[in-house]
Amino acid sequence: MNTTMHTSAQKGSVLIVSMLILLVLTLIGVTAMGTSALEEKMSGNSRDQNLAFQSAEAALVEAEVFLDGIVATTGFNNTGGLYALGTVPDINLAATWGAANSRTFTGTLPNITTPPRYIIELRPTVGLGGGVELNACAGCSNSDPPVIMFRITARGTGGTDNAVVMLQSFYGIK
Repeated sequence: MNTTMHTSAQKGSVLIVSMLILLVLTLIGVTAMGTSALEEKMSGNSRDQNLAFQSAEAALVEAEVFLDGIVATTGFNNTGGLYALGTVPDINLAATWGAANSRTFTGTLPNITTPPRYIIELRPTVGLGGGVELNACAGCSNSDPPVIMFRITARGTGGTDNAVVMLQSFYGIK
């Protein structure tokens, strides 16, 4: 008994299977490439935000150094970034951060496109004693003079002006 196989029905099936496998591998490669590009953008944005935070932090420190050097609060007349109590403009407006309304950081920061800016608001004086305790006032006693309080608001940008960080702190001097 002779058996004969017909191979003509199987011709080209290897080509179709290999083309389907190649298509699946191409889709996996394109998806991986898109994911890598997205992760690179996220990493860049995170770096930009970190630079903006460091920029705003540097402006806060400079403002504290400035306050340590003042001898009177008469200069807080709502110009040049020095504001009297309750007169600070809206910090969310771009005009607030212009040259006439805020102070520019005078140092240099690498990789920052725009120098950070800050404003200082004179706040009510805090007297010591009478149950008021200032944890940040190291070495203060009830016989010490009152603490002059300030609110510092700093605005920093990162490597681009798209990343913006605003920080606020309260600072007191006696």
